[in-house]
Amino acid sequence: MSNVVALVPARGGSKGILQKNIVAVGDHPLLAYTIKAAQDSGVIEATYVSSDDDQILSVAHYYGAERLKRDPHLARDETPIDPVVAEFIHRLKLNGKDIIVLLLPTSPLRTAIHIREAIAEFHDFPTCHSLISVREINSQLMKAYVGGGEFLQPLAGAHSSYLRRQDLPSLYMPNNAITIFKVDDFLREERIPRTHEIPYLMSEHDSLDVDTPADLALAKERLADWAERK
Repeated sequence: MSNVVALVPARGGSKGILQKNIVAVGDHPLLAYTIKAAQDSGVIEATYVSSDDDQILSVAHYYGAERLKRDPHLARDETPIDPVVAEFIHRLKLNGKDIIVLLLPTSPLRTAIHIREAIAEFHDFPTCHSLISVREINSQLMKAYVGGGEFLQPLAGAHSSYLRRQDLPSLYMPNNAITIFKVDDFLREERIPRTHEIPYLMSEHDSLDVDTPADLALAKERLADWAERK
C-alpha cells in the first residue's frame, strides 16, 4: 500500500527577500500557508519541511509539520531540487510505491482543494510518471521567432508563425505550486520524471509564485481579499 507524503523544501539564505520562506504574509509566515494546505487536504499522511535553517524548521514545527534538517551542501543558490528530493527519500527510507507531493512554500494561494484535486487526477492516470501544476498562457507565443543568428527561426517549427489564431494549440506554463510523482519513478534516474507528465490547471490568480517584493505585496493583497470573503 502506498503512502502520500508532502515535501516542502524551504532553505534559508534567500537574497531577493530576506528569509523569504518565513516572512510575514498577513497573519502568518509564508511557509505556513503551504503547510496548512497540505494538512487540510485530507489526502496527505505527513508533511515534511526540508531546510538547512533552524528558524525555518522551528516555524515548521510550530505549524505542525515534520522537520528534516537538510545537508548544508544541498542548500546553496545553485542547488537543483532533485538531490533535495533524493535526500528526503533516502533519509525516510520511503517505499517505491509511495507518492511524493512536492509543494514549494512560495505558492500561498495554492489551497487544500488544489492539492486534493491534483492527487485525484494523478490517481486517474496510472500510466503517468508525474503531474505538474500549470497556468494557461497566451497561445500567440507559438508564432514567435528566435533571434541571435543570421536569420530568424520560428520558435515552434517551420510554419508555426503563420498559423491562424484559432488553429493555435493551448499553451501552459508550470507555476511551481504542485508536483506529484512516485518514488519508483524518481529513483529510475534520481530525478523528478520529465516524461509522461500530466497537467493540473490552476488559474492565473492562484498561480502566484512569490519571488520579489512586488510578488509579496500582491500575495498580501490577495490573501486579505480572500480572508474578507470567508
